[in-house]
Amino acid sequence: MSAETGHHFANPTNHFWRCLHRSGMTTNLVPPSEDFSLPERFNIGLTNLVDRPSAQACELSRAEMVASVPAFLDKLARHRPRLVCFVGMIIWEIVRNSLVEFPPQGSTKRIEKRKNRKKSQLGLQAYKLVYENTISLPRETLLFVVPCTSGRVVQYQLPDKIALFTELQVLVNMPPFEIDTSRMECVVWHSNPS
Repeated sequence: MSAETGHHFANPTNHFWRCLHRSGMTTNLVPPSEDFSLPERFNIGLTNLVDRPSAQACELSRAEMVASVPAFLDKLARHRPRLVCFVGMIIWEIVRNSLVEFPPQGSTKRIEKRKNRKKSQLGLQAYKLVYENTISLPRETLLFVVPCTSGRVVQYQLPDKIALFTELQVLVNMPPFEIDTSRMECVVWHSNPS
């Protein structure tokens, strides 16, 4: 439905917009047709990993998603959000697996070898993007994951999803110095100029 309407999370059974509102991230229930208003009204941006419409995530091949990660990370480096929320574990896994290809800041070793890496979990992740140019702020982006907001995902019900969005909202409202990122793996992103 999103591909047909040109708006994010447009299916009426999708929980995304209700999660945003009930978590306090928006003051009202924003309809998908007003997704363009989020940056100005609520300082929230929406983007896709793969920059083409699809009716369902399963229409996107793994190779296509992996190939899109560098452009996605370049976009993050350009806009430098304090936090990025991945909606869905599959998207996060694709990005995380790409991030582990880059050595941590100040090191030549790679982030945890695949066999030793912990299974992904929801919530704040153990990685942060750190940018080369530290003149611009913010200097790092924290990564957060919520489950897919489709109403067809039964493993996580609406109250579970709202609780995670609320956890995200708490982080958004915290001053950056109150979030301890000292144990997070630093991934320096060397962006390509656009």
